[in-house]
Amino acid sequence: MNPPHRLQSVDHYEVGREKIREFARAVQDLHPAHWNDDAARALGHPALAAPATFLSSIAMPGQRAMFDRALAAYPHSRLLHLEQEIHLHRPVYAGDRLTCELAVDSVHPTANGDLITVTTAVRDSGDSLVQAVHTTLLGVDGTSPAAESVGMQNLSIPLPQPREVPGAPNLFPATGRRGIAGPELAAGQRFPPRTYRLSRGDLVNYAGVCGDNNPIHWNDTVARDAGLSTVVAHGMLTMGLGAAYLTECLGVPVDLADYAVNFANPVYIGPDRPAEVEFTAAVRCVDERDRHATLALTARSAGQPVFSRATARIPLGSRPEAEAKR
Repeated sequence: MNPPHRLQSVDHYEVGREKIREFARAVQDLHPAHWNDDAARALGHPALAAPATFLSSIAMPGQRAMFDRALAAYPHSRLLHLEQEIHLHRPVYAGDRLTCELAVDSVHPTANGDLITVTTAVRDSGDSLVQAVHTTLLGVDGTSPAAESVGMQNLSIPLPQPREVPGAPNLFPATGRRGIAGPELAAGQRFPPRTYRLSRGDLVNYAGVCGDNNPIHWNDTVARDAGLSTVVAHGMLTMGLGAAYLTECLGVPVDLADYAVNFANPVYIGPDRPAEVEFTAAVRCVDERDRHATLALTARSAGQPVFSRATARIPLGSRPEAEAKR
């Protein structure tokens, strides 16, 4: 399969404050800046601020059509999430009007399936880059009759279809950013563990909030057809929990600059009891020159690592001595 040209949305997605609240609930992030307008403004945000992985919920029909066109050879139930790398240039706010570009960078056949790399760029109404996302998927040949029978209907939505344009997405940020006014961090600093519970109801809720119609997250038969022992949590849900954990550790919504995860093992959710995912984090290094800290994040479930590697790069606030001189 030859990678197609870049696909660009024609319509925009308008971020709603209630959608931010729905997503924050789905990833169990209870910081007031995601729920209360006054709390968000008190932290310097112009409006309700979305959690770091919120853009995974922009499942507008236009974007889904882009993904379906770019990867038409692979049913959703046969695509497995291997890696996700998010570069965030500013937070997402209620009222933002966003557009999306998507390009399949490469498709490489392997013994286990096709390795597919995808780049997504999200821009605001001023054409400034908000996020750039690099995704690696494993596309496996085959079909699942169960997935076709229980999956959401593929209705023809009467909206403008994405257009095909040449070249790669423009990932050059148009604006700068200011770091969070968070706590000072030191290399080697560790944060206490935190355990999150995930039930099948949580998976169904997340799927509904994000418009993810992949039945491997709620149907055992389809999950087994995909080579899984039972239904599994969404990779982006576990990433969202990780970002919520970092927010809890730092005491403020994490203004991530970069967030990258390599997925190791899925989180299996049995029919009778929820799964538990334990997160820990440590500061790997602090760059005083550019005022960034890099944190290493771990997640474990049922004795197995969920991530083989996970890092978050966080811009820090101004140095205390610099603030004192103002």
